[in-house]
Formats: sequence, structure tokens, C-alpha cells
Amino acid sequence: MNWTKFNNHGESNNHAFEVMCNLLFESWCKEIYKEELVQFAFVNGDGGDGGVEAYGILTNGDVVAVQSKWFPEKIETTQINQISNSFQTAVKVRPNIKRYVICIPRNLGSKKIVKGGSIANNTELDRWEKFVSNCKSSNPNVEIILWDETIIQERLIHPETQGVYKYWFENTVIFDNLFTHSYEKIVNGWAKLKYVPEIHTAGYIHEHLEYFLGSNELTRLRYEKMCSFIGRFKSLLRAYEGLLALGLPESTKDLKYKIQMDLPILHKWLENFECNIDTVKNGGRTNFITEDLELNCCLSDVKDSPLHFGKYFHFHEIEKLLENIDDEFLELRQLFNNDNNNKIIFLGMQGTGKTAGIVAEAANFLSNRSHLPVIIHAKDFSDGDAWASMIISSLGLQTTWNEIELFEALQNAAFLRTNDDRREFFVEPKCVIMVDGIDESASWKFWKDKINETDAFFDAFPRIKFVFLSRPYAFPERYELSYRHLFYSLPTTGDGKLDEVCDKYFSTYKIDIGDNFWIKQNLKSPVAIKLFCDIYRGQKIITLPQNTVVLTELYKAKIASLEECYGTIHTGVKSFKAIHIALVELAELFAKSSSIRFEDIYDKVSLRLKDTLNEILDFLMNEGFVYTFIKQEDDFSVPETYYSWGMQPAFDYLIAQKVYKGLNAGEVVEINNTDGIFQMLALISIENGKLITEYTNIKIENQEAFELICYALANCSVDVAGEYSEYLKKLMGYSVAEFREIFNNVMLPVLKIDKHPLGSVLLDEFLREFDNSAERDIWWSIPSYLKDSYDAEWYAYTELDFENISLENTDKYNAAPLTLAWSLSSVNNNVRQNSRFKLTAWGISQPMEFWELFKKCISINDMQILEDMFAIAYGIALEQLVCEEYLNVASHWILDNLFSMAGLNQYENVALRYYGTGIVKIAITKGLLESNKLNIVTPPYNYEPELLELYKGALDSERMGGYEAIDYDLSRYVLCDRLDCFFRTDHNTKDYHEKTKKFIDKYREKYNLSELKINGFIIAIAYQYLLKQGWNKEKFWYSSNNVNRGVDCAIRGTYYPATHGEMSQVMTIAEKNIWLAKHKIEAIFSNELPSCEDYRTFQFIEDYSQIENFINVYQDYANAINREKKHNWFNAELLAAPCFETIDKEKIESWMSEDFIPQFDKWLSNYNGNVLLSTFTNVKNDLCGVEEAIWIGSGVVKNSDFTRLLVAIEKYFEDRNEMINVSGFHAYQDCQCYCTPQEACLVHSAREINSYLLIPESDGNIEVNKLLEECLTSDELETEKYFTLPSKLARELMGIVYGDGFTYSDNKGNIIACYSSDGENWGTYQKTLIVNNDALNNGLEKMNLRLFWLFRVYREPAPKARERYEKIMHSTDKTYFVWRDGEKFNYRELLQIEYGMHKQKMGKSSDITSLLENTVS
Repeated sequence: MNWTKFNNHGESNNHAFEVMCNLLFESWCKEIYKEELVQFAFVNGDGGDGGVEAYGILTNGDVVAVQSKWFPEKIETTQINQISNSFQTAVKVRPNIKRYVICIPRNLGSKKIVKGGSIANNTELDRWEKFVSNCKSSNPNVEIILWDETIIQERLIHPETQGVYKYWFENTVIFDNLFTHSYEKIVNGWAKLKYVPEIHTAGYIHEHLEYFLGSNELTRLRYEKMCSFIGRFKSLLRAYEGLLALGLPESTKDLKYKIQMDLPILHKWLENFECNIDTVKNGGRTNFITEDLELNCCLSDVKDSPLHFGKYFHFHEIEKLLENIDDEFLELRQLFNNDNNNKIIFLGMQGTGKTAGIVAEAANFLSNRSHLPVIIHAKDFSDGDAWASMIISSLGLQTTWNEIELFEALQNAAFLRTNDDRREFFVEPKCVIMVDGIDESASWKFWKDKINETDAFFDAFPRIKFVFLSRPYAFPERYELSYRHLFYSLPTTGDGKLDEVCDKYFSTYKIDIGDNFWIKQNLKSPVAIKLFCDIYRGQKIITLPQNTVVLTELYKAKIASLEECYGTIHTGVKSFKAIHIALVELAELFAKSSSIRFEDIYDKVSLRLKDTLNEILDFLMNEGFVYTFIKQEDDFSVPETYYSWGMQPAFDYLIAQKVYKGLNAGEVVEINNTDGIFQMLALISIENGKLITEYTNIKIENQEAFELICYALANCSVDVAGEYSEYLKKLMGYSVAEFREIFNNVMLPVLKIDKHPLGSVLLDEFLREFDNSAERDIWWSIPSYLKDSYDAEWYAYTELDFENISLENTDKYNAAPLTLAWSLSSVNNNVRQNSRFKLTAWGISQPMEFWELFKKCISINDMQILEDMFAIAYGIALEQLVCEEYLNVASHWILDNLFSMAGLNQYENVALRYYGTGIVKIAITKGLLESNKLNIVTPPYNYEPELLELYKGALDSERMGGYEAIDYDLSRYVLCDRLDCFFRTDHNTKDYHEKTKKFIDKYREKYNLSELKINGFIIAIAYQYLLKQGWNKEKFWYSSNNVNRGVDCAIRGTYYPATHGEMSQVMTIAEKNIWLAKHKIEAIFSNELPSCEDYRTFQFIEDYSQIENFINVYQDYANAINREKKHNWFNAELLAAPCFETIDKEKIESWMSEDFIPQFDKWLSNYNGNVLLSTFTNVKNDLCGVEEAIWIGSGVVKNSDFTRLLVAIEKYFEDRNEMINVSGFHAYQDCQCYCTPQEACLVHSAREINSYLLIPESDGNIEVNKLLEECLTSDELETEKYFTLPSKLARELMGIVYGDGFTYSDNKGNIIACYSSDGENWGTYQKTLIVNNDALNNGLEKMNLRLFWLFRVYREPAPKARERYEKIMHSTDKTYFVWRDGEKFNYRELLQIEYGMHKQKMGKSSDITSLLENTVS
């Protein structure tokens, strides 16, 4: 072989040779092993990884590998040693290697006769044979195969590798340059105006191509998921083996059999994953997960075992490992699914940025040297063109390549691209053939055939991938295609985030819109933004008519600006609008043929354009409206220049204008799709005063008509839209289904526009017209696709898309926020939670705009919306930097409206009153209201509530039975159990409280009852409330014939209800209103009746959190923004770390009995200016069967009392056990319900109790103050969440005025304390509270206090060890009192002292009088 002709394509010869040999080796493996080859991978990194450049795995687990060495000159001992080192590394890293191929670019010199007739020794062949012999002696099962020049040449002339040979030896072109040149032609040609690099924002296309083609991030994700499953398989194997070691009885033989069946399956998968983990890390193609996990033992087998409770922890561990394992394994399979397809198809409407997205990806591939892009403009090709000819034309290659050779060469070119060796994860480079604009082509069928052809390339060319882009209407039958799962639809707002795109355009084009935020809101697609910026480049916009941003008006203005620009250059053509005429005539020509020669254009344009046609075409080409390309029919024909249309949306507009003129002239127009031309036609029509359906000469089906009307209404100018508000409202009232379609297709696109007549304003009008909330809920608040109700009039196929409504700081309340406020009526609590979160975040940034929304919503006849709006108002008030204006306005409104005499009757609801009271308290705390205002908002209130209405038919119902839709759970746990406190009798007299007697008598007289049964009374009130909201049995429950199910029955049949007094994730309309009824009942009962918990003490409620839990939206907000923050684990490695690795009773007990002193300095020293006040750290080590926990608490005493305290803690006193226990050494809130950290700091600081201990001494009591407080909150993910925070005293010491549960700050905003947690409850877990060391010490010094810590260490056998060994030491438990003197930590161990014992043998100590000197420093 002539290696001087070896074309390395700009790479080093070494790297190029490796790539070529790797591809030849892959081809050889496929040829030799066929179906036995289950895995093949290339190894990235400099010189490969572990002595191989590529390897294959066979069905029996054997490995065949290749190593390439660019030794073209000679093979001396040095070269042999390099080969030997690679071999030794290879067999060490991959012990299953059975064949090891070594490639070198020369034939070895053999024995020959030299001078004197003797035979030469130590030739290349001698050295090779000696190397092989040595390898065989150490690794007899490995066959070493030499691929020298002769064998490589043989491999290269195989038919299937002809393209490889041609690429490396016959091709003189540097392929990389072709791809770059092709890309540059495109961005300067037909994509010129569609892609602006500095403006493009990566989005939907980028996200999906990363998954489809592979990326370093995808490789990392795959690797981490695989490692997670490897750990899971190992844990499950250990758990199974541990369970079997217990000796399972006969009663569990089925479970035992299934586990024994699963052990080899798990071992197989574990071996499979471990064998392939390097392949995955290197970004190799993977097909090792081709089947389901198929374990025999499932979760129910474990849960239903009779041993489950007796050996709970053995079983519980298995439960956790098996939970969702099949679903998560399926997700893992799907993570590798991109290797199962070689094509992906993106669909997007006009102007959504498809071309820009794909061109940007090509630019990234070229700059990152990841993949090789070939961009094909679909409209440039048609019947008769083959893939090879299209690629050759696009790249500018010679036409000597056939299809097989070309694809093989493209694979070689892609694989030659170098991954960055510094990266931890890699991606296998691919050649990506991108076909843009199928909808613009002359034949959609041609391209559909080409899409089908790609199936034939899948196996032969695995590194060739296809990406197609089109508008949706080119694939009307896509749901019937075999590859329907490969279609991906771009959002209507475009590929990237529209706000980001808009901001980048305005910045690049130097456009200042001032306060005209409506302009951004009305530019609804990337193409609209581009047109606007072209027209208003460099301008500061003061005022602008709103219709100027309608797409059709933008095109009109763009063409006018082109006309003006051209006219300044060619003054003679101004009078007859040459550009406009040329565009219209060219559009007509290109409608008939996608590409036209200049001569043909010249022949067909009007006479007045002929003289200046060259200049006009050059001008339009420079503006991107047309572009040129060279086309050669065959090798013998002369290349010719062709013109084609460059901006499809503009083409649609111009053709639509022509159709519109014909329409008005009486021409008949048939519309059978909703493509861009007809969308433009609908928009032009409505802007001129007519809906498209008003033309009698248009033939169109109802569905197409509806879609085009929706498009026109969503995209027309605001003024025009206003003329159709009543028309649209009428359409909305036609049916639930049509209303939801209109919401998603007309209202959603305009929601961001303030006061848009077809947006939130119209929605608000429509929803307010319902007489009651229950009827409205059927239309607006329930889920779609409810089971067994397909023929119901209220059945809906469309889910209201609240999830994709985002809020920006600039949004006005009458726009998207108003719609999200209405979504708070939903029976789906996930929807409510998401909307509350968005509105809270928006309200924090725009509190006064939120207040306008609040006032707008206060008159809505749905109490659930009001409750959530009050909750958000309160959440905003809790924000640290909330403006005084908001607190002022909100607190005064609440005093004047909620707590006025009229308001107390109108808003009888404990949630509203609770949130309102909180806002007023915050205003008082911040000095905005007088403190006496607290009396106004503190219950009970001085007003006479109206008697509650009740439904007499429900008076005999019981809490255990309920009444109709008020089922057992609602009647007992939600209503009666929660309201019992108002009707308890005195323990001694067995009588009701006097006020309760009068209350009962009042209702007996009102409703003429001889007896009032309390349970029935409560249920009857709730049921009447439900009826008053518009609920009725016939429509919502069961019809009178018990055949037709109502909407609530359908909801209950589709979604599981909650139990035991929890709120269902998806509620029935009845349940929604029962919760609201309870809040009304609680408001009235608590105002008129004293509450009693112990049958002795009767007192009126002064704080509604004593009887009810309330959501705190700001805490939810704080949780969400802090949840992703990584917890810094602190000293966890010090715990549960014995020097053994198996569960052994004697070793566990020996470890527990160790005589050790904790490393106080590691826990309590000043780290980076902070010091630990509190932690609970628990580490469970199931491997060796031990568990260890640390509790650290802290407190202070007066400096003058510290020495006395050291003496006192050695004696018994009543609260001494609280100090020894440590976990309870904290203050807490005096309430029975939830309280958040912000509320503890801002609203309820006076409720802190248990904040100190008093130790009685003969010379005076010692006051020990706690520096910690604990509060319990609700949490959307964990149900409940405990927070440890600085106590009231600690906050005063350090100047803390605010905290959100995670950070606590002073009045200057400096962060003084931080709380963090991570891990699994009842497993390995840590929570810590650290504070600023200087702030703490300064406060201690000012207040003359001394700091101490309580430090408890608890060691025990892990639960599984207890279950294995019935008689094992229970635990060791030590608590230390620790203080600091300078740099030294002193301590005393606190031993248990029984009551009455004043002296006992002292525990270990390190103070100056101690028995044991042991200072830890």
C-alpha cells in the first residue's frame, strides 16, 4: 500500500490510522460474529482506554478487541514494548478478552540471508513471535491476531468497505472543509434572514437533538442512571441473601422460590451492566437493554408475606428496592432508545424558528467538533433525486461517489472528529443529514418516500442520522404512519423562549420600546419579532398603533420599507412600486416551480420589470427574500444558476394576498388544509372586517374553518379582536368541549397581552356569568377524560393548559395573572399549587400589581379562589423585602373590609380571617399600624352571625355514615371530628357549656326541632352549603334512575380519594365545597362557642391556627427555591464507620462498647466564620449492621451562673433529662397546627414556649436559655416538614429579624444563620443549623452570656442486625455537656441520675477539677 497517499483529513496520522482501523475492525466483527456480537464500542481518550481502541462483546461474554499502532517505519524493541504494555493493560482491564487484534501499517521483515551466507537474527518477525509467545504463556486463552499492511489492504477492498478505502486513499478533498463550506453557503444564502447567531436561543430542537444524537450530558445521565441501577442490583442481592440467611419457614416457600429464581437474573443484569458501563461512559452505541427486567418477585409478594411485620426491616429494605423498579428500568431503556431509530421529524408552524434551530445546531456541531452536519434544502430537490445526489449537491462533492461509498465515507468523516480528551464523558460522533422545509417542496410524497428509505440505512450505517423539519400540514396522516412516534411538535411560540429571543433581538437591533411592554406581548413568533426589528432598527419607540404588530401588517410594512430602500438607490422606479410588483410576480412563479433560471424569470415577469430585473433580484437576494444556487443536471451538462424563494412565511403572505384579491373578485376558493397560506388568508380577511367563513365562495369543512378562525382571532390586532368578543363568547358557550378548545387556541396565545379583549378579560366575563360555582366547575375546574362518561354533555377531551402559562415581572394583572387566579378554582390540587406558586413569585416582584388582581378577584363567587388569593396576599406580606406601600394598602383594606361589621358577615371563613390577621400583624410589627389594631383582628369578634342554613333531610345522618356525596371520610374526619371541640361536655357535670346550650336551643327553635343531634346538625349545614353552590344530586351524583353517573361519580371513578381527613389530590366538586363549608362553620362556631380539648377547660379561640392548618404559600415558595440547593454533608464519615464489613454480632457489640470520646473540635470549631448550633446526623450502615446518631443542641446561661451550672448538672433536677435527651432541648410554638419559620419570626414570636429551664439551687435559680426553636410546617412533597431555627433569644442575640426556614438575616439583609438538610428519614440523614460566629459572640458579650453545647452520641445495631440476632446489645447512649475555653473544648459526660440521688459517681470530664484530663483541641 502507498501510505504516502493516506489522507489524514487534517488530523494526525496516528489518530486517522486508529479511526480507520477501528471501522475496519467493526466491519470484521459484524462479518465474523454476526448475531453473536451483542455489543460494540469505541473507546475515547488519548491512546484509547485500557489498552484497546475498540472492542466487541459476544453473547457468551467473550471480548474481542483492537489496538492500532502507527509504526510505518520499523518495529524495534521499543515498539514491541509499547504493544506489550497495551496488551497487558487490556487483559487486566478486560479479563474476558479472547481475541486481541493489533494493527500496524507495514508488513514485518522476516528472516533472510545476510552477508556471509548466515541467517539474520532478531528480525521484526522474530521480535513479533517472541512477543506472541510471551503473551501466550501468561494468557494462554487469548489469541493475538496481527493485521499488517497486507491484511488491512484485504479488508479495504471488501465491497462493504469500499467507501472506507475511497475516503482514506482516493479522496483528495478534506471532508471537514466541505461541511464548513456548505454551512457557510447556507447561512449566506437561503437561511440568511432566518438565522442570526448572536440572537438565536437554544430551545426545543436543541433539547430533543441532544437526546437523539447523543451529547456529553446525555452520556453523563446514562452513566449515572446505570451506576444507580448497579448499586440497586447489588443492594437487592444483599437484601435477598440477608433475608434467605434468616431461614424462611414453609409458609413463605413461594416467596423463597421467587427470590431464588431472581438471584441469577439479578446477577445476569449486574454482570451485563458492569460489562457495558465503560461503553456507556464513552458514548458508545448500546443495545444491551433489549428486554424487560422480568423479576419474579414483585412488591406485593414482599408486602403480603406473613413474615413482613416480624422481620420488617429486612422486608422494608426489599420493598424500597423493588418499588417502581419496573417503571424505572423502562425509563432507563427509553434513555437508550435513540439508538433504535435513525430519524426524527420536527413539526412547527410558520415562523416558529425551525430553520434557525437546525442551522444553530449545525453551527454548534462544527464548532464543538461533535457531529458532522449536512443541511439539505428540501425544495431544491424532487422526483429522480437520490440521497447520494442530494448530499453531493449540498456538499459540493464530485459525482463519482455511489450511495454506499458516500455513506461509508460520511461515517468515517464523522468518526474522525476528535472528542475532548479532558472530558469525563464522551459522545460518539455521527453524520447528521438535516432536511429543512419539506412543506416548501414541490412534492411532499417525494420526501415521504425518502423518509421511508432511511429504514434501509439503519443497520448498514449506524452513524448516519436523519433530521426532517416541516410544517404540520405536510403530514396530515402522521398519526397513521408506522413512525408516528418520531414526530415532535414545536410550541406555537417557537423553538426558544420567546421572551429571551425578543430581548436579544431588541438589544442587537438597538430598539428601545420604553414602557411599551405590549409590543413584546403581541409579537407571538420569532418571525414576527424579526420583521418588527427589521422595520424599527435603531429606533426609540414612544407610541405605536397596536395593529402594527399584526403579522400581515408587519409584512406590509417590511415590503414598504424595502420599496423605500430600493427607491433611494433607483430613483426612477419609485412611481410603480417595483419591489412589491416583483415580489408578487416572483411568488406566483415560485408557486408553480420551486427553482427557476434567470432566463425563465425574465421571460415571465411583466415588461416594466425586465430592464431592472438583475438589480431587483440582487436587492431581494441581499434581503433574503430569494437566493441562488448552482445546479448541474449531470457530469456533461453546464452548471446553471437557479433562483428560489428564501422566506416561506413571506411567500405565504404574498400568495394569500393574491388569493384574497381573487376571493373579493368572486373567485371560488377551496380550502382543504390549514397551511400557512390559508392562515395568512384568514388573518388578512379578519383585518379587513370579515371572518373567512363569511365568504360564500369559500368551500371549507367545519373543522378547518374553526381552526382558521381560532388562528385569525389569536393573531389579529387588538382593535379587530375586540369586535369579536361577543361572537367568541357565544362560541364558548356552545359546549364544554368547544370552550376548552377556544381557551387553548385563542385565549392562551394572547394571555400575556394586558386587557386583550379575547384573553383574560373575556375569560373573566364568561366565567362570572355562571350563577354558581358548581356549574362553572364542570366547564372550568374538572379534569378531562373522566372514565365511563364519554356520552355526558360535560365530557371534555381537552385539558386546560395552565402548566405552560408563565408569569414575568412585567405582566399586568388583567393578563395571564387573572387567568391563573381563576385556575385556583380547580378541583385538581396540583393545578392550584402550581398557580399559587406562580402568582406568589409574580406578586413578590410586583406586589401592587398583585393587589389590583386581588381587588379584581374579591367579588368572584368561589370561596376557594378567595382563600387562595388571601393566602398569596399573606405570603407576599411575609417576604423580607416587601414594600411598605403594599403592607399599608393591604392591611387597611383588610381592616376596612374583612373586619368591618359588613365584612364579618360577608366573609365568614377562618382561612380569610387567618391570612388577613397575619397581614395586619406584620404591618404592626413593621410599625405601619398602631398595636391596638390587633384587638380588631383577634377573635372572637363583636358581631351577630346569621343562623346557618341547614338541610333537614340530613339531620339524622351520623359521622360514620355521612350523607350522599358527603361520604364517611368527609363526614367523620373532615367535619365532625374537627368540630367536636365546640360540643364537648364538662367532665364533672356532663353538661354543655352555657353558651353551647343557648346556641343549640337557638337552632332547635329556628328549625322547630325537638332534638338536635350534633353530628347530623354539622352534616346538614355542610350539605346545605353544598346545595347553595349549585350542586345537585341529579347532575353531580346519580340521576333519579341510578343509571347515569354524575360528574362527581366520574371524578371519583377516575381518581383515588384521600382518606383520614386529608384533602384529595383531585377532589370531587362536593369535596371541594365541604372543605369550604367547614371553614365557614368554624368561623361561626368559634365566634359563638368556646372550645374545649380536655372536657374541663372552655375558652374562646383567639388564633385560628389552634383549630385549623393553613397553607403558607411563601413557605412553599421558599422550599421550592431552596430544594435544589445542595446540602454540604458535615462529618457524616465519622459515624457508623467500624473496621468490619459484614454483619457480625460480636463485632457490632464490641464497636458499641468502645470507650471513645467524640471529636468535639471537628463538630464545634469555627469553620469559615460559622459555628454549629444544632444538628441531628444519623448514619445507617447496613453493610456491617450498625447505626450511629449525633444530636447537638445549644444554650446559654449568664456568665456569673456558669460555674454553678457545672455543679448543678451533676445533680438531679426535674428537667435534667431534657438536657440528656438533647433532641427535645428546644423551644416550640404554642399551637396545635402548622407554623412556618417566617411566622415564628414575624407574626407569632410571642407564642414561643418552653424556651428555658430553671434549675433550682439554694443560692438562687439558674436560668438555662435554649438557642433553638422547632416548628412544624406542611410541605407539598413530604406532607410535613420540621424546621430548626434560632430561638427568640438567639434571634435577639444576633440581630435576626427575618427567616424563611433556610436563611435568617439581620435588618441590613446580612445572612446570619443557615439551615439545611438532606437524606432519608429513618435512614442516613442530616440537618444542621449554623450561625455567624462573630454575630453570636458579639451578642453573647453584650448580654453577658456563656455558650454551651449538648452533645449526644447514640450507637445501636442496625434494624436488620436486630432481626438477625434476637439477643444483641440494645444500644450505647452518651451525652456530653461541652463548652469552649479559648481554643480548647472541655466536656462533662452527663449520666442518668435517679430522683432523690444528689450525688453519684461523676461521668467523664475535662474541666479543671475533673477526674480525667482529656482536652480535645
